Amino acid sequence: MEKGAIWFKRSIIYLIGLFTMAFGVSVSKMSDLGVSPVNSIPSVLSEILNIDMGICTTGVFTMFIILQILILRRDFKKFYLLQIFCSVIFGVFVSVTNRLAAAVLPVCTNYGMRLVYVAVSMVLIALGILLYLEADILSLPGEGVMKAISHKTGIHISTSKLFFDWSVVIIAAALSFAFMGEFIGVREGTIFAAFGVGICLKFMNKHLQKPLRGFLVPVAEEF
Repeated sequence: MEKGAIWFKRSIIYLIGLFTMAFGVSVSKMSDLGVSPVNSIPSVLSEILNIDMGICTTGVFTMFIILQILILRRDFKKFYLLQIFCSVIFGVFVSVTNRLAAAVLPVCTNYGMRLVYVAVSMVLIALGILLYLEADILSLPGEGVMKAISHKTGIHISTSKLFFDWSVVIIAAALSFAFMGEFIGVREGTIFAAFGVGICLKFMNKHLQKPLRGFLVPVAEEF
């Protein structure tokens, strides 16, 4: 298989993964029980500033790239600046999926329905992560910060992820309470997602990773 065709296949899987993640974020936002940790700051800022969440997502993710530069300094590779492009793409996807979810999904009328939306969002986000990671093109800035922390401190990536997730949740909660007097975008659904997405991803890795890699096996053969 030609390299161009291989990269096209990987790019499609990558974009599908980002779109699936974005739709998962939109579903969690509709639950009104809070979004996943990495998306909590954009969600809160969109409420505070009353602007599109996709724009806030791109802005916050760009700040994550700057944070990587501050952490890594000389170890920061210029290649990492390409994360700006995937930040813009993901931000656009969030804007699109927010409108799509509002158009096709019924408004939550009870707490049980809200919990169902949170559960569905965790599955979608986990599936999106699996797809975009297996495509192996470029990490989103949030993951880049986790890797930068792990690289500089020597701690395991799982520990740096835990530190990063709870840091952004605390910042989002503080912003929400300071500017709105209540917790908006950061609630129990955020806590559920912090643990639930990892559980879903572990299950999907076990059952879906092998066939997905089988679909992308020409990549391994070529490279």
